[in-house]
Amino acid sequence: MGTVVFDNVTKMYGDTVGIQGLSLEIKEEEFFVLVGPSGAGKTTTLKTVAGLLTPSEGRLYIDGKLSNLLKPDERNVSMTFESYALYPHFTVYENIANPLRSPKFGIPVDKIDAEVRRISRLLEIDHLLDRRPGELSGGQKQRVSLGRAMVRRPSVFLLDEPLSHVDAKVRHRMRVELNHLQRELNTTTIYVTHDYVEGLSLGDRVGVINNGQLVQVDTPRTIYHSPINEFVGQHVGFPEMDIVGADVVNGQGKNLQLAVDNVPSMRLSVSKEQRELLRAKSNGRIRVGFRPQSVQIVPEREAQFKGTVYAFNPFVTYGVLILEVEGTQFNLLTEAYKHFEVGETLACRIAPEDLYLFDEQSSINLTYLE
Repeated sequence: MGTVVFDNVTKMYGDTVGIQGLSLEIKEEEFFVLVGPSGAGKTTTLKTVAGLLTPSEGRLYIDGKLSNLLKPDERNVSMTFESYALYPHFTVYENIANPLRSPKFGIPVDKIDAEVRRISRLLEIDHLLDRRPGELSGGQKQRVSLGRAMVRRPSVFLLDEPLSHVDAKVRHRMRVELNHLQRELNTTTIYVTHDYVEGLSLGDRVGVINNGQLVQVDTPRTIYHSPINEFVGQHVGFPEMDIVGADVVNGQGKNLQLAVDNVPSMRLSVSKEQRELLRAKSNGRIRVGFRPQSVQIVPEREAQFKGTVYAFNPFVTYGVLILEVEGTQFNLLTEAYKHFEVGETLACRIAPEDLYLFDEQSSINLTYLE
């Protein structure tokens, strides 16, 4: 089956919260990604499913079975670790075969051999079977670690930061392969990462966790385009979303505008739908967010505000510019072919549809606010 259900699960480390009140259903054959900063509770969540940690409160169900007290070897679950956790004195073959050699399974040697070779071909490491971990690259070690977890054909596959120690080129290739492998193996996967790009590119659904609490669960597209609060908005995206305080004021024709704090010249227009939200839910104050790619450089006659270039970092495929507007700095994402000089004045505007409106007190996106 491969279903996992957390029913109000809490895990405490003494007085420290690991996860708190976690309620979540992961579906059969789903690729579920858990994203969050260090210490947010991601690994605690995985270890609870693996049986390496026991919930302090709540109930955990795996394949419909209450699993709080089941030992790790009593769950059809496999886990890979960020550090690979390979046996250095074993060959690649022996590392992959090791989980099947337990007397509990009683698997014949010829079947173990066939399964190891099947998995190693799938991961394209069949030519490395006689080597030891010390002779492998980071990417190759990661494949061996994956192979050792996959060889048991688990119903739930747990991946803890599996690509954090491989270089950028290998990481991109491994993302593609992980997604392909998951579809081919028809296995439920719970994947933990602090890298939002990895999470959004891999997950059928993505959960954002912070301080042990699940903040939002949705499709990658919704997580990015409709964050539930400021934390999700700023955690998902590079450079991060700029969020500032603003007064809701009347502009020309009595249409509402947002007057940004400490930047008198910066007034942002809003759409009809946003006006209705602001009138109903803002009480005259708001937190407004916008992503760096949403700040448009325009002719002076179209400007909402002007600023000077504080810094410009060109990359091969894009540029990151810091714009200073009356002492307040904002991030801009620019086209690769453009160049800007420090001190240069730029005219800018932000389209209403690119604004995110957050409640000043709770930081919740107004579209989600009751």
